[in-house]
Amino acid sequence: MLDSIEHIGPLASFAAAALFAGFILLRAVWLTTDGLRNAWRATPVAVAGGLIAAGAALSYVHNQSGEPLGWLFGSEAVDFGVSEYGIVAALVGIAGISLVLACRLAGLARLFFLLCTIGAFVIAGEEMSWGQWIFHWTTPEALAAVNLQNETNLHNLVDPRIYDVVYAAVGWATLMLSMIAYGFIQRPSSQSDFILLKLLRDAGTWLRDSRYGLILTIGAAVLLQHELFEEYAEFVFGFAALLFFLHLHKPAEQPIAKDMAYA
Repeated sequence: MLDSIEHIGPLASFAAAALFAGFILLRAVWLTTDGLRNAWRATPVAVAGGLIAAGAALSYVHNQSGEPLGWLFGSEAVDFGVSEYGIVAALVGIAGISLVLACRLAGLARLFFLLCTIGAFVIAGEEMSWGQWIFHWTTPEALAAVNLQNETNLHNLVDPRIYDVVYAAVGWATLMLSMIAYGFIQRPSSQSDFILLKLLRDAGTWLRDSRYGLILTIGAAVLLQHELFEEYAEFVFGFAALLFFLHLHKPAEQPIAKDMAYA
């Protein structure tokens, strides 16, 4: 009975998040297409949404069929695959962009992006077991005895089910912040804004103007709700975050024309 309840929780959270995201997306499509009078404008979102859904379907099959697509999504026993390397690449990109922004800015903004640099670098290192994927050294005996995947990292020392709760919370926070940024924060950011307010305003601009930012962000937030999609959700979330950091890196003095919207 307890096991069934534990499975109902993530499923209910996934369904609720999907419904919430659906309302955000429908509103965005309505506004983007001028009330569906220019329905063709929704094509990029429809294509991206279809690709995200196809990846989610493959992730579901992978996790429900003995993990035959380990080369794509990794597995409980082997922590690498296309999605894993994609996450690492996104994190390395975010770390590099954050370092550039930290050098460009001052005060709290500099501190924030320095922390982002360190955080992204550490998470990337953990994801690739600090180079063990590449150089294939033997995991130290003491660490191998307690590491769930017999790798040189710390994040596999704890029950992976703990991450289910963390991921679900991150997903819901992402959905809420996306709704606020997209729908209620219309004023562009300025250099005088407090860093967190500036980020929220920049996020609103990015989510409204980007072709794929909104669908990637809320899609990842929904996928984070269930363990069947965790590795794939990390990949989608990391890619969305990388696009946002690229937007932050874009010089303000070089605006992009409306007919040349960025990704």
